Amino acid sequence: MHLAKQVVPIEPRRIRIAETMSRPARLIEMVHILSGRRARTIEEIADRFDISERTAYRDLADLSAQHIPVYKDEHGYRLLETATLRPLNLTSEEYALLKIALYNPALRQQPSLLRRLEAMEAKLDAACSMIEESPLALQLATIDRSGPNAQEVLEPVRIAISRNQTIEIHYHSLSGGRKIWRRVDPWQLFERAEAWYLIGRCHNNDDVRIFRLDRISGVEDVEEAFEVPTSFNLDGYLQGTWKLIKGDGIFEIHLRFDPSLAPLILNAQHHPDEIVEEQPSGAVDYRVTLSSLDEISRWVVGFGGRCIVLEPPELLDSVTKLAKRVLAQMSG
Repeated sequence: MHLAKQVVPIEPRRIRIAETMSRPARLIEMVHILSGRRARTIEEIADRFDISERTAYRDLADLSAQHIPVYKDEHGYRLLETATLRPLNLTSEEYALLKIALYNPALRQQPSLLRRLEAMEAKLDAACSMIEESPLALQLATIDRSGPNAQEVLEPVRIAISRNQTIEIHYHSLSGGRKIWRRVDPWQLFERAEAWYLIGRCHNNDDVRIFRLDRISGVEDVEEAFEVPTSFNLDGYLQGTWKLIKGDGIFEIHLRFDPSLAPLILNAQHHPDEIVEEQPSGAVDYRVTLSSLDEISRWVVGFGGRCIVLEPPELLDSVTKLAKRVLAQMSG
């Protein structure tokens, strides 16, 4: 254990940095980018690969020397159309949906992932240059509320997952109110409830746990390998949760919402397994089965009395206690 360690949050030497792209890999990726739909300026190329403009010019010259037809027009550098990659057999709508996925804000706000997404976009554009752009007007508006720690630790955690390598994380637990080192087998990263999370086996508790990335202030490698259980499935694990908290119970939730909230409850999905029914009075009955009451209790209290608990008694008790604590705090 490492409970006695003194740690400065996000100390750079603790965070493993991804290896710099090799020059051959850079040249290959540059070909994909220049095969896209628009020309690239020398400034864009240099910024994209984090190289000097002089190095960018030298790379372009080397591509030409290898008989790759790079040319320059008034907009910048590109490949001749005859040199583009073989088109993919996609419809314009399929192409548009892939582009939407690549522009997911929850992913693009992570610097460690942005470069890969841009490379994928360039390759997709190059391979689909003959496909007409679709006017499909879908946009992803996911808000990523993760703090800066998440951006620092996402990449080393991702690498550990890819290598099936155990890590130690310096984690600030809200329930315990303290920061301690935890040895973790990292199984999967996922974005949920507007933040990034890691799920894996915690050696300290010998149990499956979920860790919010922005509460991790340090990461260290451990020379130890692990195997993800074949039975593990993230969707299956989260089944029965309201958002993230998994409990040991089975609670048949029955809520009744005031008619003024009917448009919100009837026209939006709050849980994949919910059952929603409008009553003749205009009120809305809401049912769902959960394994824990913590998260939904906070949700109910947030409606300020316009949602009442019909079942189970344990939820009514939890909501009542939470509302009393809020009232006591507000009353001073």
